[in-house]
Amino acid sequence: MYKNIVFVDFDGTITTEDTLTGAILPFVDHKEFLEYNGKLEKGEMTLSEVVRYAYDDRPAEWIPKMLEYIDTVKIRPGFEEFLDKMAEKEIPVVVISGGFRQFSSRKLAPYMDKIAALHTVEMTVEGDKIKLVSQHDDGNELLKKTDVMKKYEYAHAIGIGDSYTDKNMAQAVDTCFARDVLAKYLDQIGKEYRPYEDFYDVLKGIEEIL
Repeated sequence: MYKNIVFVDFDGTITTEDTLTGAILPFVDHKEFLEYNGKLEKGEMTLSEVVRYAYDDRPAEWIPKMLEYIDTVKIRPGFEEFLDKMAEKEIPVVVISGGFRQFSSRKLAPYMDKIAALHTVEMTVEGDKIKLVSQHDDGNELLKKTDVMKKYEYAHAIGIGDSYTDKNMAQAVDTCFARDVLAKYLDQIGKEYRPYEDFYDVLKGIEEIL
């Protein structure tokens, strides 16, 4: 049983941009992609459906170019300092990403000794096609973050997120740090949260509540 635990999103939270969108945009019709994103915002398609539309059965030969893009993506300021302080306070940091292990593990490699666990979707290759594999795809989320959270026992959970993939996690944690799409959503439903831009903001907020 952990007294405190941190669950943190990857895309747009640890990174400064959404790698799922950035990696696929060079290969797909932008107008069609925006149309599907619009359907997601209106609730006409689920997040799982949109991500599978974008990636499932696409040519595996795209992957090297995707990884070249991933290498250009920046980590949000203060992340390493945040991890060091959480380690000092003996608070485990668990990364839960609706994105792909090939992307997140590549960017997080320098920090993995400071991260308790990394839960992601697997981007596999069958023949010459990309296939997405998730043990926690409920048809709505490609990786249902609240199911992953149930693997841990804790008294107080802190969540950090920014987008659609973090809505359920944000409602399940005791303290939430939110920005961008997630912040707007929490405003709509009246859920309290702490705004942030970088991990220095998050660190300051955690030190204030603990």
